[in-house]
Amino acid sequence: MDRKGFTLIEVMLVISILGIFLLIPALKGTIASNFKERKELRTFKKDIEYARNRAIVESTMYSVYMNFEDNFYCINKYEDKEVVLKKYEFKNGIKLKGTKNMGNQLAFSYLGIPSKAGTIYLEDKNGDKIEITITPVTGKVNIYQK
Repeated sequence: MDRKGFTLIEVMLVISILGIFLLIPALKGTIASNFKERKELRTFKKDIEYARNRAIVESTMYSVYMNFEDNFYCINKYEDKEVVLKKYEFKNGIKLKGTKNMGNQLAFSYLGIPSKAGTIYLEDKNGDKIEITITPVTGKVNIYQK
């Protein structure tokens, strides 16, 4: 017999392979955006630590100013006047939501001690809450994702 056509197993195999190929770009996009969010969080943490460490090394006051409406922060150095060293805008899904016990500025004395310790509240693009805590006296920075 001369039959032309495909068996059910062959059709199912081809559909499965095509489904896998179509799923790969969607996964890459999600993984890439999550990576960018984590990178922004690490950058924010490192910048807070940088401000604290530079305050100690240079024996001068540094601060991290947070603008919640426009979703950015600045690292400032205080000499004779305030100098903005870095401005960083969150662009990859992280949103500054507010603080507890700090207002919108985290200042470090020349000993690296935060003027007010507390918590910075952030949110990722999925709505998950993120907290960055600054401990009193030491100024240690911790990130907690909920």
